[in-house]
Amino acid sequence: MCQTSMAFATQPIPKGNRVGIITNTGGPAVIATDELVSAGMVLPLLSEKAKAILTETMLPEASINNPIDVVATGGGQHFRSALDVLMNEDTIDSIYINFVTAPFTDTDEVARQIVEVNKMHKKPIVCNFMTNQSMERYQITTKIMKDGGVPCYAFPTTAAKALGALYKYHQVSTRNIGEAKIFTDVKKENALAIINEAKKEGKTFLSSTQVYNLLAQYGIPVADWRIANSVDDAVKAATEIVFPVVVKADAESLVHKSDMGGVAINLKNAEEIRVVVENMKAKFNAPDLKFFIQKFLPGGRELIAGVSAKKDLGHLIMFGIGGIYVEVLKDVIFKIAPVTEVEANEMLSNIKTAKLLEGVRGEKGIDKASVIEIIQRLSQLVCDLPMIQEMDLNPIMAFEDKAFVVDARIKI
Repeated sequence: MCQTSMAFATQPIPKGNRVGIITNTGGPAVIATDELVSAGMVLPLLSEKAKAILTETMLPEASINNPIDVVATGGGQHFRSALDVLMNEDTIDSIYINFVTAPFTDTDEVARQIVEVNKMHKKPIVCNFMTNQSMERYQITTKIMKDGGVPCYAFPTTAAKALGALYKYHQVSTRNIGEAKIFTDVKKENALAIINEAKKEGKTFLSSTQVYNLLAQYGIPVADWRIANSVDDAVKAATEIVFPVVVKADAESLVHKSDMGGVAINLKNAEEIRVVVENMKAKFNAPDLKFFIQKFLPGGRELIAGVSAKKDLGHLIMFGIGGIYVEVLKDVIFKIAPVTEVEANEMLSNIKTAKLLEGVRGEKGIDKASVIEIIQRLSQLVCDLPMIQEMDLNPIMAFEDKAFVVDARIKI
């Protein structure tokens, strides 16, 4: 970031990915080319007009293709001619320079010519400036380059990455990501009332009932659930939901319930419910202990979506692979709210394990449209209710035809 900031602080943003290279040595140009191409940039052929000019102005040993190799004996006039040609080429958007301070050339003049062209701010220039700072004569050359606002780097890969970052910014700032979708079926006032209720109760974290009722106001699908106060209530709730079910100990003091033995899955009958609830009552000495009964949804892909409020940025929306391994894998991606459909699609396709969402080794892929809609509704929710500081929907169980939130946490 620090290296790249030098380029952003001094250079215009390129209008495309077409780069022209000027070099006085071969190896760094090859290294730079590999790095630039990996950043999505291309080296177009020079026009016949450009080649004609270079034929007249370059040394006989020079290469007048792209990269332009002015050779080690190239002086200030040779660098200037190459720079002028690339500045005037419509097929070139940015310029990369390899400048090795050879002892048999006037390196100060080369630096002055680079600086003169750089001051035009017509196209971005970055320089792989390879020199010996212990020698006084090259300290002068370095000062000319530095004072002239040329972003200089000691290695070809670093310089190429800086130029690649400028191009990436161009991509981000000019692409059409569309407008964030506004869902008209949401009930903002109801959701706000739930949050105000939690505030009056002095809560930082919403209760499970408040969380799931809030999600319902924004049409975010949740696996069928009930809250039970006793063993009999739990059995009744499970019967209404239809077995199998999940039972979760529900109290404000319990955050990572699964780590504490507060989650039991795949309960198939009333007797199993009774045993689990009695065990949880014995284990957790919480005065506000209740039991969250929810439909058990096995076989889906566990995903996570979340929100965090950041100063001066608004809300960051997170998506990735969820479940108990989210903190181990850390395969998540972030966007700034509001998130459009284009951005939500990118979130699904840009995580490292994106192929898992397609289905591998005979597994079925997930219903991406359902997950994308959850992300969009989540984005609208926090834009409408900025007092929400954090939210985790983990996991979201995604299947081939639907997706449901099965656990959630909201901080205000």
